[in-house]
Amino acid sequence: MTNNGSLLLLILSLFAIIAVNSLSLTSSSLPLPVANGQPERPLPVLLIHGYRSTHNVWDEWEDKLRDIGIYTKAVTFPRNDECGSATDHATQLNKIVRDFKREAGVEKINIVTHSKGGLDARVYLANNPSSDDIANLIMIATPNEGSPLADRYYRSDGCKPAVYDLMTTSPVLRVEKNEHTQYYTIAGNWISVYQFRPPFWIVDDVNCPSPSSWFDLAGWSFLTFQYNGRIEITGPDDGIVPVNNVEEPGEFRSLGRTNNCHTNMFTDEEYSKATRVLLG
Repeated sequence: MTNNGSLLLLILSLFAIIAVNSLSLTSSSLPLPVANGQPERPLPVLLIHGYRSTHNVWDEWEDKLRDIGIYTKAVTFPRNDECGSATDHATQLNKIVRDFKREAGVEKINIVTHSKGGLDARVYLANNPSSDDIANLIMIATPNEGSPLADRYYRSDGCKPAVYDLMTTSPVLRVEKNEHTQYYTIAGNWISVYQFRPPFWIVDDVNCPSPSSWFDLAGWSFLTFQYNGRIEITGPDDGIVPVNNVEEPGEFRSLGRTNNCHTNMFTDEEYSKATRVLLG
């Protein structure tokens, strides 16, 4: 081969190497795989609060989920937001879910719930058995088999009719599952860990913190109720719901347990377990 021929072969070889490297680099920087012409992204998440609660309990979760690119919204029920029945809340979820999907521009979403919010979602899914718009339902501290405390104290509980759904005899606990949805649980096995905590520098349980204000009478009252509840309930519990009544073994998939009380199930521990599903 002539010198010119060798030079030409060398140049062509260099071009081939550059082309291969460029293709490899370009491939590594391509967007995520696409489905139906759209980049695959985590599904939007609808957050549903529980008994005696409001959408504000999800404030930190909303910020965290948005930070990782998940479109999210915490629910406010137009009727009887804090103490409505699961049946009525499920009816309201028809419009709430429909509007949320339209806002997000999707046909399928995930739902994360706390406490009775899980029952609201379960009834919604049972009422729409042919619907496949909910991919995953994550129930945090949901009394899927009720709470023995509701059985004992429902007469004096002013949060009606919601408290009736929390009783172990409630019919909403027996609704059918939607075969298109995966059901998950996160339960609390409350274990106290005490340390000094501002702003009052009192000894406090980090797994069940005291209200931040001395004047939050409702908060202090419910905290006391949880402390009494952990004494009354037999076996591991979160102060309101026994672990087994959340997990209902054989019925739902458990994502694990944390050491927090019922009202403190919004920490990084629960968030980390939930995002294992939410991020796919």
